[in-house]
Amino acid sequence: MMLSLLTPFIMLLRYGLTGVFAAGIGSLSWLVWGALQCALAPAHAFVLLSSYPAYSRQFEVGTLYIYDYETSVLLNEPQSVHIPSTKNVGFKVEMKAEITPVWQHPTNTQEQILQLTVATPKISVKSRQGPTPEGLVQKKSKLDNYKLHPLYLHWNDGQIGKVYHVDGQALSVLNVMKGISSLFQHQVKNVKQVEVDASGRCEVTYKMADSTRITKVKKGCKNVIPVEYFNQTNKVVDANIESQATATFYLHPDDKIMQKATSMETHSMRTEMRKKSGAEIISKQVLNLKSRDKVNSPKYTGKTVADVVKSIASQLRKSLVTDQLATNPDAKECISCKSLKDLVNNFRTTLAAKNLGTQSSALAFLRLLKKMRESDLDTIKAVLKEKKNAKIMPQLLDIAAAAQTIPAHKAAMSVLKFSHPIDLPERYLWSISVTTHPPEFLLQDVISIVKKGTKNDKLTETLALTLASITRTFCKTSTNCKKPIVSEVIRLFMEELNSCSTEQCQLMYIRALKNLRLAKTVDELIKFAEGAARKPAIYAMRALQTMPDQFINKQALKRLERIFFELVRTHDSSIRIMAADILLRHKPSEELFVSMLRTLHTQSTRELNTLLLGRMIDLAESDTHVEKLLKKVIRMSEFNNYDVLAQGGLSTAFSRSLAESPDSNSSFSNLLEISGGLLKRSTVDVYLDSQDARMRLLSFGIFAGGLSMFGGEDAVDDGEEANAGLEITLLDTQLRPFVFFDGQGELMGHVWSGTASERTTALQGTLLLQDHHQILPLQNGLNIELLLNGAISYDFAGQIEISLWNRNAHSLVDIGAASVMQGVARVDSSFVQALIEFNVGGQAQLNFISDLDFYDEVMMCSKMVQPNMDIVSSVRKFERLPGTNYVLKKYKRKSSPVPGKTYVMNRKNTELCNKMSKK
Repeated sequence: MMLSLLTPFIMLLRYGLTGVFAAGIGSLSWLVWGALQCALAPAHAFVLLSSYPAYSRQFEVGTLYIYDYETSVLLNEPQSVHIPSTKNVGFKVEMKAEITPVWQHPTNTQEQILQLTVATPKISVKSRQGPTPEGLVQKKSKLDNYKLHPLYLHWNDGQIGKVYHVDGQALSVLNVMKGISSLFQHQVKNVKQVEVDASGRCEVTYKMADSTRITKVKKGCKNVIPVEYFNQTNKVVDANIESQATATFYLHPDDKIMQKATSMETHSMRTEMRKKSGAEIISKQVLNLKSRDKVNSPKYTGKTVADVVKSIASQLRKSLVTDQLATNPDAKECISCKSLKDLVNNFRTTLAAKNLGTQSSALAFLRLLKKMRESDLDTIKAVLKEKKNAKIMPQLLDIAAAAQTIPAHKAAMSVLKFSHPIDLPERYLWSISVTTHPPEFLLQDVISIVKKGTKNDKLTETLALTLASITRTFCKTSTNCKKPIVSEVIRLFMEELNSCSTEQCQLMYIRALKNLRLAKTVDELIKFAEGAARKPAIYAMRALQTMPDQFINKQALKRLERIFFELVRTHDSSIRIMAADILLRHKPSEELFVSMLRTLHTQSTRELNTLLLGRMIDLAESDTHVEKLLKKVIRMSEFNNYDVLAQGGLSTAFSRSLAESPDSNSSFSNLLEISGGLLKRSTVDVYLDSQDARMRLLSFGIFAGGLSMFGGEDAVDDGEEANAGLEITLLDTQLRPFVFFDGQGELMGHVWSGTASERTTALQGTLLLQDHHQILPLQNGLNIELLLNGAISYDFAGQIEISLWNRNAHSLVDIGAASVMQGVARVDSSFVQALIEFNVGGQAQLNFISDLDFYDEVMMCSKMVQPNMDIVSSVRKFERLPGTNYVLKKYKRKSSPVPGKTYVMNRKNTELCNKMSKK
């Protein structure tokens, strides 16, 4: 500690006092003369001391500083070590950079206008015939023919404020010149500050290594020029962008003029779920002073910068544009351009309904999405209204919804009629309900349709669910949740729910609150969960079960305890088990945990007990708090016995892993509730997990009631009409329930007619899973465009066969899904283009098979099977010089097999399956 306090004093002695003595005895007379001048003429003395070389670093008027400049940009897959490679693509630009002062402030020598001129620009690109290791070969390009005008920099003590350029200067060249200019912006001291340069607005740290060497580190750079930016709001599937940017400056020991500058920056884009797939950009700059020449440089007059700029414009006879160091992205030139109409024609077969759930369908979706986002209203309308596209209209509406642009939305709305039939309007609403960054105009449009109302109950519910879902996603972006439109949506749902006169109306708005998933709705949902009406209570509890954990406060947990222990009224077993699940996930006390275990002694609720014990054991595998409680409590003799641990019900609750990787895991949780030997409710949730986030990809649940006629003597009449249906939640967004039958007459009609005895599609489409777009300015003035898109194409189908003669039934739920993730890093300028594209995809299937035998005794066997699949990854690299024939392409592909598996349910299910197979 003492040493650190003494360090400044030691440095002062070393560099301050010794510097005075170093002047030598021979300089004593000069010092005395200077002191006399100070006494006689203070102003004159100020000028002398200010111009002393040790304190000056202004450029000398009448001197031309000639630098050699080169910059390179290389694109590759993420590398552990940054070494030259023949596998990357990219380019190097070389030129002369000449700096000369054309004006100096009359009273402040540190304020100047510097003229930057570039000459003899050349470009080298990657070539298979190039010398190793860089593989760069010089080529002709548009860069050779550009008219090169000077750039004027307002330089003030190492800071560059405005820059001035000739109107009409080629944007690509201007950006490169701004990149060079940014190297002349540096401080000769240790300081942290915010600066604007070619990289945008950055937090900058300067460190003096010694009196002639400075390092500059940039962090948190933001675009100054407004550019389009959006990203996926769920961290699990978002892009992971990492950046590092440094520069080192070497100064002349006397006048501190820059002798050399080097900069290096790396930017990498990976996905949270698969970090080995990605792109990396490495950009370097080198500026080297070659000579200082005395010249008759032009000198412009004026007391202020504005006066000088007018003088320059007058002498050049050209208009000057006032600008800043921040760069504007160059206009993109299509690499392989086709119109939206042509692309749709190319992919018409691939987009057919029979191909949904395949990898080719997902790839076509992504390709068309990019073009749809670039297209105007008339172009999209023409494609949607073309008769040839009628059969693929649902798939085109999926793409229009994913585009999330005003032209795409208006074009879709122009062809949709919110009346009968509802297939196309509902398909579009489902697609916009899972959009990644819904704009406010989308909310406004949907809320206006909701207020108008429709004559179709199914469409009315889909509208409500869609509005809730896009409001939730809209709320995840910065301060959107504070906007009036969000309050308007909450108020609308609350008012409609409280004014409902039927149970069906209540269920619809409770499901909407489940999609909305905001903290302000928790109390209202608990109120319904506590109520006597069974179905509203079940749906309200399911909505609470999917709420983010931080929304369930202590007061809410106390009310859930009263529901589970039935302290106020008797509750349905489904409600109680969901309440128990929420309590277990919120770090229950040992006292509460023991009380919940004591309910297992009640043998009259054997199926509920089986579910509760299964859920405790399941949670203990992933939750250390529950694991610790279970290990401690289970040692007690009160619980470590056959009555508690061997419940013997057919119900089950468990989780299983689907796939594991170093970066992410996918898994599913299954809750199967049996009543009287028959299915009451089954829920399967499929999750994708990264290190600190979780996403529910898919949830589907089967519900049934009033089927005691099939259950034999032990079946319990639940007092319901015969009913069954399916509930699907896609990307955390619930769709309206699909009812198989409602009433015994409808059920028997299906049985006798054999409805759904063949494979029947229940739901299909393609949705946007990942969505990231970013323009990233480089230090050299060029811009990188980063894109990450992912799509999932799905086809949910099923079939059921019931034989009253043989008293058995067989059902199959078939989930086919294919996903494709595509990332692009692209440098675009008028004289060079380079990109790297990576793709990862797979096509998977899950089969849920149930066999029911109710001939002598009721037996049910459930199976879940995942067939073999392949994960395919590829990397494409591309480079071209616009206006020339030069093109370089590189491609590689890899396929990784994933073996199929059959998942174990529970011991009781295995025993019944064995028994039925023997029979």
